[in-house]
Amino acid sequence: MNHSSSARSLALGLLLAGCQVGADLTSADETAAESVTVRADGYFIAEHDNRRCASPICGGYWVSPVNASSARCVDGSTAARCYVAALDLAALGIGVTSLDGAVIYRGRIAAATDHAYGRFVATEAWRSASGAAPTASVVRVSTTGTMCTFLPCTALNVQRLNSTTRPLPVVGVDLSRLTLEATARDHVLGDATRDDGVLVAGVRTTAPGNPATERVPVLRAREAFVRVTAPTPTGLCGAGLQGALASATERLLFTSETDAPFTWFARDAVRVVPSNASLLSHLALPASTRVERITVEQLLRGVVVEDGSLADAHRAARFRQMVQTLHGQLTGLTVFRVGEVQIRIFILGRTRCGTLAGLETLAVET
Repeated sequence: MNHSSSARSLALGLLLAGCQVGADLTSADETAAESVTVRADGYFIAEHDNRRCASPICGGYWVSPVNASSARCVDGSTAARCYVAALDLAALGIGVTSLDGAVIYRGRIAAATDHAYGRFVATEAWRSASGAAPTASVVRVSTTGTMCTFLPCTALNVQRLNSTTRPLPVVGVDLSRLTLEATARDHVLGDATRDDGVLVAGVRTTAPGNPATERVPVLRAREAFVRVTAPTPTGLCGAGLQGALASATERLLFTSETDAPFTWFARDAVRVVPSNASLLSHLALPASTRVERITVEQLLRGVVVEDGSLADAHRAARFRQMVQTLHGQLTGLTVFRVGEVQIRIFILGRTRCGTLAGLETLAVET
């Protein structure tokens, strides 16, 4: 018997029941900066300086703190925006000296070695998913640090950038007011359920829950920002592949009549995707053990299709990202369901190095 639909419905009910809406919801009109001075590491927006004079006096960047009223400039003064002669993006590891479009940087204003105009040293960069600059309070949305059946668990946290205010819970991020490509949408929804999270400009408000007479907290996005990173190489093997799959399955659980994480599985001595008999031999299981071969799309058919709820949209995005990672790293991708009732599930393929690797999880079906 397949209990996946009822399990998801139960999990959604628990999710909504666990979210208590307080009186501190963000006002729908909140766009004003807090009376806060960013004195060191923080989040900034950088704009080219178009004044015409000799560099480095002109032609650099004006950096303004996000959500805050001022920042400490390189000369020790405080201002709503500070001039720096250069953006230092070396720590990002993306091989560029500047980024186009609407970008939020995390970093600090630092002294330069050859002049008095300073530089901005970036440690993170987040590019607008639709190309628009933020017009509302910007927050980092991330997990509450738990593993549970139904991502995003009891709640996601929203933490206002450049602020010491406490994180507030939300059920999910509502992207209905944004027009995003499918990949960008999955990035935002999926990354929100990770520990590192995603940046979103929007307002915290309420929406109908389950039942519809209840109200639950949501973050209604006006803009979303995807982290700028070097592309993950395809065709990894060994520790590199293990790390990529661990990232793809971070805090992700496979739901049946139990909840099971995904774990690394590899057999360096196996050079091809095994037959049913050879897999049982590698697992030291009796030859009579039941083995079913399916595709990863068949395994996750009911998971990657959204049911219309906000919480399910986050979970479906994560699984679509996982499938994309698997197809990008492994060839001959095959799913083996081994056993009955307590079914060991192996998602396996051939690595670039010619070895067998993938993921293992568990399903209980009575």
